[in-house]
Amino acid sequence: MCSETLVVGGDGTVGETLARRLVHGSAVVLFIGEDEHAVERATSAGVDARLADPSETATLDGEAIEAMGTAIVASRTDRRNLLVAQLLGLRRTERVIALVNDPRNVDAFAAAGIEPVCAATTLASALARQRRGGEQPESERQSEQAMGESPTERSPRESADESGRERLRSDGTGGDR
Repeated sequence: MCSETLVVGGDGTVGETLARRLVHGSAVVLFIGEDEHAVERATSAGVDARLADPSETATLDGEAIEAMGTAIVASRTDRRNLLVAQLLGLRRTERVIALVNDPRNVDAFAAAGIEPVCAATTLASALARQRRGGEQPESERQSEQAMGESPTERSPRESADESGRERLRSDGTGGDR
């Protein structure tokens, strides 16, 4: 398996941030993005970055995509991520991972043979694991300290409401449908 990674950032900063972190982990990284500033930031951080539209087949044909071991697609829209991931899959990239912004779309990505990573589901799972372990997220601790409130000072109603919100989050829906 190749250790080279293609990060397709498309229209957001998630791909650029990921590329910068991966390159500092000694991976060989190629970043393709449409945001000129993101490409500049990635380049200044030592990433081989190109300004191009990753949904154009000519862009993917012009790069050494088939030599990449892993491709990560991370733009703000699922439709775009699915399209680019499918195009990469056609180029025989060993592993294609795509950001799924809406948990309801995970099955569509998986059915297309793409490894989906849903931010909302991943975050909810991490929070659920943290709660089961008895740990409280740092942001909640800071919030309570700022308000001068401890977990024991909450009313039973507030605790029940919080439990209901956690159930919504931990099932991957995020409670915002």
